[in-house]
Amino acid sequence: MEHVPDAPYIREAEMYGYPADDPVKCEVCGRECEEVYLDEDDSVVGCDECIRRKDAQEWAEEKRQMEDF
Repeated sequence: MEHVPDAPYIREAEMYGYPADDPVKCEVCGRECEEVYLDEDDSVVGCDECIRRKDAQEWAEEKRQMEDF
């Protein structure tokens, strides 16, 4: 079986790596992110770096406890 050389773009990728995409930065915190979160008007409200997720019932209970304090 005859050896077929790799295409030039494959050899180049092996030697130099793939070109990096420009990182996406959050409009709110400015950090690089993978996901952004939008409101109903499609405005960015944060990203996977600056927003954390919390159970709604847990959050409401903590809020009630703070009000009773």
